[in-house]
Amino acid sequence: MKKYILLSLALSCFVTTAQAQNTNLSDAVRQGIRQSMEQTRNANWNEAFAICRQLDALLHNDTQTSKDPHYALHYLVAKERLRMYNRIRKPESGKQQLDIMQTYAVQSKIDTLQTDYWYAKAQYHQLFGQTAQSLESYKQWFARKVSGQSTDAIEQSYRNILDQAKQEANPALASSMQILYNHWKDSIRTAKDAATLHTLKQQYSESQQSLKEKEVKISTNKILIGLLGSVAAILAVAVIFLIFSLLRFIVKNKSLRRSLELANDNNNLKSQYINHISEQVEPTLADIRTKAADATTRENIDALLTLFNDVQTYIGLEETRDEMYPTEQINVCDFCEKLMEEAKVWFKPEVESVIKVPRVFIHTNAEALGRIIRHLLKNAAAHTQTGKITVEFKKRSAHTGQFLITDTGCGIAQALRPSLFKPFKAVEDLRKGDKLGLPICSLIAYKLNGELHIDNDFKKGTRFILELHAKLQA
Repeated sequence: MKKYILLSLALSCFVTTAQAQNTNLSDAVRQGIRQSMEQTRNANWNEAFAICRQLDALLHNDTQTSKDPHYALHYLVAKERLRMYNRIRKPESGKQQLDIMQTYAVQSKIDTLQTDYWYAKAQYHQLFGQTAQSLESYKQWFARKVSGQSTDAIEQSYRNILDQAKQEANPALASSMQILYNHWKDSIRTAKDAATLHTLKQQYSESQQSLKEKEVKISTNKILIGLLGSVAAILAVAVIFLIFSLLRFIVKNKSLRRSLELANDNNNLKSQYINHISEQVEPTLADIRTKAADATTRENIDALLTLFNDVQTYIGLEETRDEMYPTEQINVCDFCEKLMEEAKVWFKPEVESVIKVPRVFIHTNAEALGRIIRHLLKNAAAHTQTGKITVEFKKRSAHTGQFLITDTGCGIAQALRPSLFKPFKAVEDLRKGDKLGLPICSLIAYKLNGELHIDNDFKKGTRFILELHAKLQA
């Protein structure tokens, strides 16, 4: 115990001195590993492992200040532990160190470390009698070692390693490399033989083909002379047909262009006419409403005024549908909480409001987005007597998010769903709505680079999904 304490103090003094003198950290780690190896030669295993722990602490402390992860130096410490576990025959602990070495080697992105890892792994399997794994590891190590070299250089590398194994009296390495070398020579010989055979077959095939081509050419020339006249006649007819088709296309294209221009002009005139009618009628209706005595008349006039306003809104959105809204970054959670708080005035007393929105930011137009969600919440409140109305947000990718507005109300009949987003449907009672709200929301969603649709798979009420393609940020 006393010896261990003295050793720890010595290493601590060495580390402190190295740091104080601004000594290279790599030299300090290598010096510590040399001390560990010296301890193992004297069978002082506890002391050697203690040195490794102190080296880990040294690297960890330096990482805290310099922000350098020191993957290569951690690799060396793990390799020293592997050496010791191999010496004391602890395969499970050695396997753990191999896994750690692999992690550090990959993280360091240093090719020589990754090559060294495979060699260490091969020696580990070799030591514990795992011949197949050892051979595979040697194969991986050698493949990395000679990557990009020529055939002659690879063969020389095999011979150098075999000579080295004999000099070091390492029969396991010599045996493994001899197997790999024999396999490699067989594969090279097979490849050369295959290439030679392929060349001979190709030459034979080319000779046969040349003979056939000459025979075919003689008979083909005779046929071509007869066909050329027929082809010339066919080409003449084809050219005439193409010219005629082109002229027809030009005439038809001009007609279609005139029709399209006329249709666009008519649409513009319709929009202007509707806007003009609205401007003329709205003041009159407002005046009539002011003078109306009964509530029913006022409700009917309010419904007409709402209709005029929604029609103008829809036409305006339709005319500018390809003009995207300006965007800004908004906090989705705060935004949804604010909208839900505003919408509670429409909720029945027995209806609970639920928000399931993460802390995320999205780049969009807050006013346009709020208009859609308010309308969906108001519709949900109108058709939900009890239960819940929920607003959710789900991040589908870095540039796609979904707002889900769900209620547990009476739902929407399947027969009505296909026409929900189509404008100008027949309305029985304007006081109950002009059915332009969802078409307007759909157009706004389009201008937000998104899409609004109903979830047909949801059966416990109604769920609308607003999918936006915009930049998301946590």
